[in-house]
Amino acid sequence: MILKVKDQLETLHQQIENASTGTPAQLAQRLGVTARTVRNYISQLVKLGAPVEYSRSSQTYYYKHPVALRFTFEPLNTSAQETNGGGKSLSVSRIGGGV
Repeated sequence: MILKVKDQLETLHQQIENASTGTPAQLAQRLGVTARTVRNYISQLVKLGAPVEYSRSSQTYYYKHPVALRFTFEPLNTSAQETNGGGKSLSVSRIGGGV
């Protein structure tokens, strides 16, 4: 199940990156989920810092600036856990310079 969601999120990210998602209903059909699930995924990406917007005129989600979606496991040691609370398994980070 986790790998299926990971695949769905990677596909979602690619579609958003290309500004080719279509409407939420179309995107849901492409991902094999409900439109509600799409909205939940988008909401979670936004909470992780992804600058996701929706264009009604183009009928697509898009990123306001380029970002990378990464699924990683990082080795932990005691000092790293104390410093940053451990490793992240999912992150969204900005690509490019400046704010």
